[in-house]
Formats: sequence, C-alpha cells, structure tokens
Amino acid sequence: MVVRETLTEDIRRATKVVLPEEQIPPARMPLTLQAAQKSPLLAIASRLGPKLVEQGVRVHTIGVDRVTSSFYYIAEGGGEDTVRSEGDLVAAVGAMLGERADNAAIERVLDGLVDRLLRALSKDRVTELTLELAASLPRAAADGSGMADVDLDAFEKELGQLLANSEKHNAYAREIADKLLDTNERRVELPLFAEARKVSQGPFDLLVGERNVSLPTYERWVMSSPLQEPAGKPAVAKSANGTPSPGTVDQAAAEKAAAEKAAAEKAAAEKAAAEKAAAEKAAAEKAAAEKAAAEKAAADRKAAEEKAAAERAAAQKAAAERAAAQKAAAEKAAAEKAAAEKKAAEERAAAEKKAAEEKAAAEKKAAEEKAAAEEKAAAEEKAAAEEKAAAERKAAEEKAAAEEKAAAEQKAAAEKKAAEEKAAAEKKAAEEKAASAKKADEKKKPAKEEASDTTKTKKPARTDSKAPAAMAKAEPKQGGSMTWVVLLIAAVVGGAVYFLFLK
Repeated sequence: MVVRETLTEDIRRATKVVLPEEQIPPARMPLTLQAAQKSPLLAIASRLGPKLVEQGVRVHTIGVDRVTSSFYYIAEGGGEDTVRSEGDLVAAVGAMLGERADNAAIERVLDGLVDRLLRALSKDRVTELTLELAASLPRAAADGSGMADVDLDAFEKELGQLLANSEKHNAYAREIADKLLDTNERRVELPLFAEARKVSQGPFDLLVGERNVSLPTYERWVMSSPLQEPAGKPAVAKSANGTPSPGTVDQAAAEKAAAEKAAAEKAAAEKAAAEKAAAEKAAAEKAAAEKAAAEKAAADRKAAEEKAAAERAAAQKAAAERAAAQKAAAEKAAAEKAAAEKKAAEERAAAEKKAAEEKAAAEKKAAEEKAAAEEKAAAEEKAAAEEKAAAERKAAEEKAAAEEKAAAEQKAAAEKKAAEEKAAAEKKAAEEKAASAKKADEKKKPAKEEASDTTKTKKPARTDSKAPAAMAKAEPKQGGSMTWVVLLIAAVVGGAVYFLFLK
C-alpha cells in the first residue's frame, strides 16, 4: 500500500504507473470508479514497490490472517526508518495480560486491535477500513498486473446493494454523525439506535514479535441496539369543507343528530383531555423524578468517568514517563556503548601502533644484528683469509728459504768439492813443479855452489813451497763469496716473484 498523495505526477511519470481508477470502465462500473477515486490508500503491484521506494515513497506491506491470528507490517522508504513488526496477536495479547489472560479478556483486547496496530505503526496513515477498501480495488501497476485477483463485478454489485439499503437512512445517518461530533457526552440518544455509548480502551504496550508497539487510548461509539427501520409518516386526514345544502327534514334531523353527537363527542373529548392532563401531570412529575434520578446517575457516571479519565491520564503520564525513562536509558546506554567502542578503538589503535613500533624496532635491531653478524663474519673470513695467506706466504718463504738453503748447501758442497779437487790438482801441480824445480836445482847445484861465495851477503829469495798452495786456496775463497752474493740476489728475486704470485 501507498498513500495516494505521495504518488506525484513526477513519480507516476518516472515509474509509468497506472492508477486503479484508470483501469476501471466508468460506464459499466460507476460506483467502483468513485470508490477508487476517493480511496486514500492505493494497493500496488509487488514489482512496483522497490521502484517507489527508490523514488522516496513510503511503502506499507501488511498481512493479517484472522484464522491463525498472525500479523505482519513492514514500512520502508519515504526518508524514514524501516519499520518491521510481525507475530501472533493472540500470543502477544496473552503475554501482555499475564495472569488475567482468559478468553474473555483476550477477546476484549483483540477487538479493534488490528486497526490500533496499523494506526500506531503507520503514524495514522493506514487504518483497517482504508486498507480493506484499497485491497478490493485494482492495484496501481506498470506491467498490466493491476487487475489480478480482483473481482470488480462482485464489488460493483455489493456496493450498489449497500447504497440502496442505506439510502433511506442517509438523513438519519448524517444527523447521527453530526450529533456525535458535536457532543462531549459519553452517552447520546440517537434515532434508529436508541442510544450511543463511547467505549474507551486504555493505552498499553504490546510486544509483537521482537518489536514493542505503544498503543494509545482507543475510543469508539457503540450503539445499544441494532438499526431499526424508520417509522413512516402518518397520513394526513383531510375533512370535507362543503356546507350541507338545505334539504328535507331528514337532513335537518340528521344534522341535529350530528350536532348532538358532536357535542357529546366534544364533552367526552374534554373529559378525556382533563384526564389526559392529569395523567400527563402525573407522568411529568414521575418523569421529573426519574430525570432527577437519571441526572444523579449521570452525575455519578460522569464522576466515575472523570475518575477513570484521571486514572487513564495518570496511566498515560506514567507510561509516557516510563517511555521517556526507557528512551533516556537507551540513549544513555547507546552513548556509553559508543564511548566504550570509541575507547576500545583508541586502545586498539594505540596497541596496534605500539605493536607496529615494537615490530619495526625489532626488525631494525634484527637487521642491525644481522648486518653486524655479516660484517663480523666477513671480517673473520677476511682475517682468516689473511692469516691463511700469511701462513701460506710464510710456508712458501720457509720452503723457498729451505730450498735456497739446500741449493746453497749443495752448491757450497759442489764448490767445496771443486775447490778441493782444484786445490789437490794445484797441489799436485805444485808438487810436480817443485819436483821438477828441485830436479833442476840439483842440476844447477854445482853452479850455485860456485856462486855461493859471491851471494852470501844477499838474502836469498823465499822459495817456500807453501806459497803456491796459499794462493791456490785464496782464489777459491774469492770465487765462493761471489757465488753466495749471486745466490742471495736470486733468492730475493725469487721470493718477490712468489709473493706477487700469491697475492
């Protein structure tokens, strides 16, 4: 359902909706057409609902099952919060009444409950009667489905019968409506119904499903007797106005008799009038007494009603205060919940920030430790490599030195051997030379002896046989020193080349 006023021209144009009255043939169903034009609510096709919600129209979805007492109401769109309420009405009323929940009490509360729920949930935009009228008419639709499950012929026939039966009561009905609207009394005398009495149902909260619905005071007029047929107007007697023409004596006698009869009737009428006046006086006195008693009873009823009204007002005030307190408590709880959520969010954000900082610090520390470890490992590896290289250089140098020493010793031994062989050869040659010289001297001895007398004063030349040997020994020593110098230079150069090769 939607309220007719919310379907503006722009919305109808945007959704291409066809109204109920546009689907009714006016010539064949004039009464149904008038009902559709005056209906404040419009039933809509189910596919049209989401489109109207998008256009900002408030859509009411209602379901009532009288047999199972189930009820649901959904309102959405129109710039307002979504309202949803569904449940079993008998169970809801029984839970509300508690220990007072007998069949009679449940029936009293259920009387008019659907109308009260619809008014409360829709903010007085939907009533039970307007809902039933809209449900009997075609639906507003844009896809040609507005006439589905609608029997307009039956509706036109029933509406015609209703109007025909109520036409004779039209004037009385308007009089009754005006009288009820203009009075502040709770009991009113009415034609056709004898008496109308205003019945009030107090406010209460009803839990329908999971939604608590506050129902305000509900008042209705209840007639004390069924509708009665209006009495027909009495026929107006018309008397003859002609004067009897003069005629015979019989006519005069007849007239005299008529006059006497009229006089007698007049006397009887006067007597009856006197008796009637006395009776009316007694009746008036009795009526006055009854009126006084009725006024007293009315005053008592009014006092009782005022007391009941005061009690209802107090109950309404208490309910309003309770609702205000509940609302304040709910708002306070919501505020506290929001503050707690905000605080929790701030604490969570601080904890996350702290954890992120600690994680970053830990990662930084781990990276630094890793870098230090890598640097240390690199340094240790470098030192180990340098130590290894130094050890290898030292070993190479020691090896080279050992090799050089061995070579030098071998060379020295060879040179010594050669020197010894040379010395032996030179010694042998010197001995051979000395022997040959001795032999020559022996040959020349006589000549020397002859000249000895002349040379005695001169110091003879030294012919020590050791001199050639000493000279022979001196030469090898000089050659050995030069060899050691050459070997030393070769060792230094070889060591340098080997060191460069290792580097």
